[in-house]
Amino acid sequence: MALEDSGLDVIGEAENAESLLILCQGNNPSVVLIDFNIDQQDIVRLIENLLDIDPVVAIVVISDLIEGQSETVLAAGARAFLQKPFSMYDMTDIVKKVKPVV
Repeated sequence: MALEDSGLDVIGEAENAESLLILCQGNNPSVVLIDFNIDQQDIVRLIENLLDIDPVVAIVVISDLIEGQSETVLAAGARAFLQKPFSMYDMTDIVKKVKPVV
């Protein structure tokens, strides 16, 4: 995977919002990538739930451009929005930019 090849640790993948929340509760990731085709209300709720688990987690939403979606997810607390299509370089670059320095 491109993220691992760039020196980043990947703790897992989730098939849906519920499994993502469970994965995040047990692993405390510093960055979460969300690539779900769900409506804006559900994505906002998911971002809020992730921030309830860890208020400093950096959330990156990946999606096709839907008018107003990038503003909505950023207002909900996502740190970045990555529009499809994108290169692996774009993805690793954005993850490195939002990843907290420890």
